[in-house]
Amino acid sequence: MQLLSCRLQRVRLHEDLTLRFGRQLTLIGGPNETGKSTIVEALHKGLFLRSTATGRGVEELRSRLYGGLPEVEICFAAAGQRWTLRKRFAGSGGTCQLSNPAGETLSGAEAEERLAALLGMEGPVEGRRINQLPERWAHLWVRQGESGTNPLGGKPESYDYERLINRLQGNGNSGALQSARDSLVLEQLQQRLAPLFTATGRIKAGSPLAEAINRESAAQQDLEQARQRLLDLEEAMERWRSLGEQLQQLELQQLPALRQELQLQQQQRLQTAELEPLQLQLSSLRSQNQQRADLERSQQQQQLEQQQLQQTLEQQESQLAKQQQQGVALQQHLAEQQKALQQQRSGLDLAQVLLDLDQLQREQAQLEAHQQRFQSLQEQAQQHKEALAQLTPISAEQVRELRRREQSLAQAQARCEAMAASLEVLEADQTVRVGGVPLQVGQRHQLDAESELQVGEGVRLRLSPGGGQALPKAQQELEQCRSSWSALVKSLGVPDSEAAEAIEVQRRGHESELANLRKAAQEIPWSGLADRLAAIALRRQQLQANLSQQSEVLESSSRQHPSGDPRQLERPALEQWQQQLRLQAQQLEQELATGQRQQQQQQALEQQQRDALQSQRNRLQQLSGSLAQLQQRLSQSARNPQDADLEQRLEAQLQQRQQQLQALEQQLNQLRQHRQPWSDGPAGAEILLDQLAQRKDQLLSERGQCEQQCTSLGAANPTAELEAAQARWEEAQQERERLEREGRALLLLQERFHEAQAQLANRYSEPLREAMHPYLELLVGESQQALLEFDPQEGFNKLQLLQQHEAYDFERLSGGMREQMAGALRLAMAEVLLGAYDGSLPLVFDDAFTNTDRDRLPLLKQMLQRGMAQGVQILLLSCHPEDYRGDGFALESEIERKREKNPPANGEGTQQVEIKLSR
Repeated sequence: MQLLSCRLQRVRLHEDLTLRFGRQLTLIGGPNETGKSTIVEALHKGLFLRSTATGRGVEELRSRLYGGLPEVEICFAAAGQRWTLRKRFAGSGGTCQLSNPAGETLSGAEAEERLAALLGMEGPVEGRRINQLPERWAHLWVRQGESGTNPLGGKPESYDYERLINRLQGNGNSGALQSARDSLVLEQLQQRLAPLFTATGRIKAGSPLAEAINRESAAQQDLEQARQRLLDLEEAMERWRSLGEQLQQLELQQLPALRQELQLQQQQRLQTAELEPLQLQLSSLRSQNQQRADLERSQQQQQLEQQQLQQTLEQQESQLAKQQQQGVALQQHLAEQQKALQQQRSGLDLAQVLLDLDQLQREQAQLEAHQQRFQSLQEQAQQHKEALAQLTPISAEQVRELRRREQSLAQAQARCEAMAASLEVLEADQTVRVGGVPLQVGQRHQLDAESELQVGEGVRLRLSPGGGQALPKAQQELEQCRSSWSALVKSLGVPDSEAAEAIEVQRRGHESELANLRKAAQEIPWSGLADRLAAIALRRQQLQANLSQQSEVLESSSRQHPSGDPRQLERPALEQWQQQLRLQAQQLEQELATGQRQQQQQQALEQQQRDALQSQRNRLQQLSGSLAQLQQRLSQSARNPQDADLEQRLEAQLQQRQQQLQALEQQLNQLRQHRQPWSDGPAGAEILLDQLAQRKDQLLSERGQCEQQCTSLGAANPTAELEAAQARWEEAQQERERLEREGRALLLLQERFHEAQAQLANRYSEPLREAMHPYLELLVGESQQALLEFDPQEGFNKLQLLQQHEAYDFERLSGGMREQMAGALRLAMAEVLLGAYDGSLPLVFDDAFTNTDRDRLPLLKQMLQRGMAQGVQILLLSCHPEDYRGDGFALESEIERKREKNPPANGEGTQQVEIKLSR
């Protein structure tokens, strides 16, 4: 199959593009976004996508620039004939036409099916199965960005697996991959395994093995049920016997003991009722005696506390008087310290006023100096401005321009003088005239134009200066330069560039001085000088007024200071005096704060003592009232002598009744110990009697149920049923084991068959490695070889590169090496498949070698040349087509434009073609 030409209409960027392909190589070059990949995609979809397809596959072909539906026309050779394919992608209204020169014309579904047959496919790809489209001829169609992927990594169908196997089998020397007998054996194995196992090796539902497993499971369940029934019968009989024993024990032992215990409890309650009046009477007597004793003890304690409080009260009143005297003295001392601190603070204020006055004087002097300096700078700046105003405004650029024009004028004059001729009369006995003007002996005349020389009356000569036509042009340039120079000199008002430069230097000096003056003026805080001076004068008046108000403080300070009047002190002395006053004031403040804290503590202590005295006085009043009440209660509760005899008699009666109760309690404890094994917790006899009655009814009911269960379970022979169920389970188990052994044997036989087939198939991968070796040898030499394996079920896999006796998986190679190795494999596969496609197959590379080093490009081109020599038609698309020119690539240049509609009629005979796309 060979591509001859194509025409794309309204396909993405292409409105109408026609291309012809070389028989061996077609190089399509152009920058990005010129539609190279669009050509690759349009060709592929034109060959393999159904024209009535819808969805993403067709939308990707639509043009956003040109209206209408996309159309693809492809001319190709296949099956010994030239075919023309025309597809118009319009959803359900799409059309497909296929024709050849022999007059055969097909359309619609018939054309799609015939096209698929010519391409070796079962049918075209439907729109809803667009994901299958990249698998069509994936080994021959290398899209942009996919050159480094493993051609054998996809499904076997993606690289024409069946035809490749047939071609390799025909090229090999080891016979067929699978004989007829092998096929028959494999078919019979699959027939035997198909009813038993699924494709994943699991047991198939409804198979004989699955039914045998189900029968075994059912028989096992029956066996378990029979065992359970026999066990239930035995447990029911044992339960019936146990219930009878429990009823007998309840009637003969438990019920009589509980009745006796109930009688003893009634006697105990009667004795306890008779004991309670005696206990109440005795308790009342004891309580009265105890209350009287408590009152006497409380009276003694309160009298003692009253004496102690009176002594403490006298001591605390004496201490309070002393502390009040100390507080008065401390108050006087604090007042003296406060007065001294006020004097120190007045001195500090005076010192601060004097310092502020001194600071204002300094600031005023500094501002007045700034003012004088600023006025001086303004006067100097005015002088420089007046000097600048007197000078012509000439810039350095104008001076350079004047010099350039003077140089141009001098060069033009030199060129004219060089081209002009010079005439000098050395000696003459006749009159010599030039242009009618006589020349004297020794006179030199410059000829810059054609002139007439006359010697005497009989000789006339025509003189022409050298330079030919160049002299008038030079003279014209001289006049232009002189005019330009004169205009500039006149505008500047100077005779030449020297004078202009002198003026420009003077101006630059004045401007520099002005800049320096501005910079100096910026350093002076001249803004608001007058306002600040006025503010300083006002502040000074305020301070003088404040100073006059502190005349008393000033006189006091003059007497205390060693130097006399502080106003006569310099600033350092004033600051030192202020610091001394500040330290003294701080010391006084600390002493005053300490005294105030002591005063607060003294006052708090006095308050605490007053509170304590008041509390103690209140307590004394309470004790006096309480003692009076105690005395009154003691008088009321005088002891009766008969109460002692009554208490003794009550105690004797109470002791006798308690002994009787203890004897009854001992009998009850003995009875309770006897019933501990069959009673839970310390429940009463009446409750236990009710519980035993309920328990008796429950046991009778349970014994009746057990009798019914035994009758029901014993109706049949449980032992015989168990033996029959055991026999059925063993039979089902043997049947399941037989079928499992048979299935495992068949699986093992299939596995051994596949292993043998795989071992045989590995020998048949050699033809593909041999076909790949010449291509790879051109790239890496004999030191590196390709390795791959073959599996009859999964196809070719485990593509590796052998380097220095170590095999590297394809995925571990570098990006450039993966591109080159994949390209060699694709060329080899295409070469093997040539025989199945009339000796020619297209192989498309879209920017396929972007990661390949440039020094490898000559070797890469040799590899492509070998593929072309074997009959592979290569379509190479690249942003850098210059990389593939030369080195044996005889490309015929053909610049294809997007609107070219008439390709050359004889283009199909060209071996190699280069196509350049432009935006």
